[in-house]
Amino acid sequence: MSGTSHPDSTGDPSPMADNVPTDRGAVGRRGSKFHRSGSCVQAVQETMKEKQARYKESREARKKLLTSGHKYIFEILADRLSLELQAVEEFVLDAPSLAPFDDFFAKGGSKTIAFVYQETEVPGIECGRTFPGTAKGAIIMRLFLANLSETCLTGLCPFFVRTKIDVPVNIKNIHEEIYFSMLDAAEGLLKGTRNLLSKIMMPAVCATENWGALNQSKHGEKDKQNFKDTITRYIHFLDACIEGTVQLKTASNIEFARLVSFEDVKAAAADVDMVHQLEEALMMWYKQIEQVLTESDQMRKEADASGPLTELEHWKRMSAKFNSIIEHIKGPECKAVVNVLNINRSKTLKVWRELDARITDCANEAKDNVKFLYTLEKVCQPLYNCDPVTMAKSIQNLINAIRMIHSVSQYYNTSERMTSLFIKVTNQMVTACRAYITDNGTSGIWEQDTQDIIKKIQVIDDGIKNMVNSTPDLH
Repeated sequence: MSGTSHPDSTGDPSPMADNVPTDRGAVGRRGSKFHRSGSCVQAVQETMKEKQARYKESREARKKLLTSGHKYIFEILADRLSLELQAVEEFVLDAPSLAPFDDFFAKGGSKTIAFVYQETEVPGIECGRTFPGTAKGAIIMRLFLANLSETCLTGLCPFFVRTKIDVPVNIKNIHEEIYFSMLDAAEGLLKGTRNLLSKIMMPAVCATENWGALNQSKHGEKDKQNFKDTITRYIHFLDACIEGTVQLKTASNIEFARLVSFEDVKAAAADVDMVHQLEEALMMWYKQIEQVLTESDQMRKEADASGPLTELEHWKRMSAKFNSIIEHIKGPECKAVVNVLNINRSKTLKVWRELDARITDCANEAKDNVKFLYTLEKVCQPLYNCDPVTMAKSIQNLINAIRMIHSVSQYYNTSERMTSLFIKVTNQMVTACRAYITDNGTSGIWEQDTQDIIKKIQVIDDGIKNMVNSTPDLH
């Protein structure tokens, strides 16, 4: 029969002959799949190349926007950071936009422009260049434009400041209009800020002779001194925070890198020697924290003439101290120790949890007290900066603020703390009156004309009478 063959016919020696066309079709289909896959990879590669080209083109466009003003800033950065000028320019061009420079140079623009020089991840292809020899996620030293509110500062922060924004900055006036400084946060942001204020800003303020209109003002010297005193108080506060920060000891005999996964924690909980080491570490931290709590409960030693703002400074220091302990408790090392001992059901956890609750309560108290005492900061300023008459007019506002604290505060509303606060208010009023009579300590009572002294005393007496009459709470 023509046109038909069977599997067992002598014309087809292979029993699989009928399947041959089908197999070839499958091979064809697989080949088409591989072809399409290769095409997709090629398309992705082409897209990546297009992106790289576009980013590189944007970078070149940014480079063309650089002016002599930019180069002036680059030169200062290169000199102070010991970098090549070309390296500084390349780092700055990594940013997606030069808008911060435009804002800084413009009339009515920003008063500051800040940079950060520290270790950070290698930027992606969007910067418009590559970093040969570095893997994705690698860490390198970089200089970059920074939004300081969104940057964790651990290195150097060079910045430029404008004192006036009524004229645009250009190459002709840039030497006079902008000022450079740098904050070193390598040892912590608090210490870096303290060093910047105490070693650079404060000496510059004290050396300044031209204070503009204040030099001709009647109260110019007092205003200048008040400004210096404010900076000095803040520096002292930073010193207290730095000294008060609690650094718990490091358990150097424990490999915390081996206590990351749940399997690691379970294995450690079954190891008697490891559990013993972790219990020792936990009790070491326990004793340190217990000592801090004991010291905080002891009687405070303060100057007899301390004013109300020292109360705010005290609770700021306490808040910094307790928060530094809580940061350690919430840290990975302490959490790893607690997790292991929790699985092991160690008895040491009972006293640790009690201590954790106590330190948390102390931190909440300090935070709450700082929040409410901040309301006194503004209404207390007349006690520090004004003459007795103006000071007396502000007492009602101060009394209202203290009444609010007593009514609303969860922790500060005790009789002991209210009494201590009123004593500090009285101390500062006496200090202000003494400064008024002695012209801020420059003239003794017996060195002045008798009639002048009598007039000053009368002013103080009138101020006290007005204060009492206008403040029903004091009757």
